[in-house]
Amino acid sequence: MRRQLGASPKNDREAQELYFAVSELLQKGERLVADAETLGEVLALAPEVEAYRGKGSQSGAWEFASSVARLSYRAKERLPPSKKDPDSFPKEDELSAAAGDALKCLCMLSDHFFERVRGPRVRSRHVAKLRALAWQGLGRITGICRRPEHLAHALTVAANPRAADYEREAAVDFLVEYWGADAPDKATVQVLRELESEAVSRRMLVGVMQAQINLGLNDEFGALIAVEDWDEENE
Repeated sequence: MRRQLGASPKNDREAQELYFAVSELLQKGERLVADAETLGEVLALAPEVEAYRGKGSQSGAWEFASSVARLSYRAKERLPPSKKDPDSFPKEDELSAAAGDALKCLCMLSDHFFERVRGPRVRSRHVAKLRALAWQGLGRITGICRRPEHLAHALTVAANPRAADYEREAAVDFLVEYWGADAPDKATVQVLRELESEAVSRRMLVGVMQAQINLGLNDEFGALIAVEDWDEENE
């Protein structure tokens, strides 16, 4: 794949080679999440894929990011339920060697996704969507690799009116995944209440109200009233 990244495509066919190289590299997800060293080598390619600006760069970057996001499903499938609590994931001391490798891979993916959602303000829709995809991947495994710094950053992004809509909406969705069945803290409640009253788009408001419902902060009737009020104020 580095050959494609180092080349300058002269036509659409050559530009598609990067996409296919990424697809081929990541199609054996089961093998990747079974070997942390191999996964690390693959994740190390991310900065090169993201920095590439040749023809086909966006499709290649999207294929890489979405394929890595899907690896979180594969790694989670390798974790057995906890013997002490069947509804939760096992602790490290409960794991077999193979499952322990899967846990290590999930934590590596968590670090990878968190690195992708940080950085200066993005101005392109493409990059904003990549960040949203990383938030989704991070949310998918937050029940296993739960970090307070992830929550703090999600709250900052969700509340930042200068951040792109795609990443703000994805950060709101992450809050639901982070708390799961637990009651959200005061900071999360405050941000979701403020976003309800300050929503700049109907889509954002709907996402916020759904998050409130999922976290037990509202019900469907209350959410419907909030959306109807927004519609009336913005006719």
